[in-house]
Amino acid sequence: MRSARTFFIPAAGVAALLAVSGCSEDKPTAQATRSASPSELAHYTAAPDPTTPMPSPTTDAPAKCVKTTGMSVEKLTAYLKELPSSSGAYQSKGLTLDSSGLNFTPEAIQRPCRAVTVKLARYWVEFERTREATVVSPAFYEYDYTPIGVTSLKAGLQDGRVPDTAPPGGSDCQGSLSVLYLGEDIPPRLLPSDLELTDTTTPVPTEVAGDGVLSALYVPPISVVSC
Repeated sequence: MRSARTFFIPAAGVAALLAVSGCSEDKPTAQATRSASPSELAHYTAAPDPTTPMPSPTTDAPAKCVKTTGMSVEKLTAYLKELPSSSGAYQSKGLTLDSSGLNFTPEAIQRPCRAVTVKLARYWVEFERTREATVVSPAFYEYDYTPIGVTSLKAGLQDGRVPDTAPPGGSDCQGSLSVLYLGEDIPPRLLPSDLELTDTTTPVPTEVAGDGVLSALYVPPISVVSC
């Protein structure tokens, strides 16, 4: 864009120009007397009224998200349990507890506006053989839960795995149970009473009763031969 410039002509120069053009004070020409056209009128912008508040600078609208502040435990539990994953896989969840720990990978348009606080409870599952195997029946085992601890965690807003949330590994006669939940602590009577012994120590999902339970993971013991 060209910059505007203003030129000043001395009074003597003005008189000389009028003489050259044949103009005089006695015989004004049409050029001298015609009114200025609208395009030649001065243009200006009014100064802002100091009493009028200036508008705030515009910003991009925030991405669509779900407001979880003030949600009841029941409503927040339902929302987090149904939160879809960004992977797009069928029925995949955006908040999961698996062998690597607590993972947060929600779909963009349904993610919470703020990080959500959840609780992770862990238990040792101690197995004891209460009946020896016979030719007609297998050995029978009972188990008890020993609390390891409860941790309060924040999931979001950044996607990924929450550190130090992987389930404890099993050992001889000992497995583990990890429960992700909201609200009040889980009463011992609601912990599973139907865990099974398997030939693998791969963590498997299990059901835990309770209104605020989001997910639970059971790690079987390595061996129960010596229990």
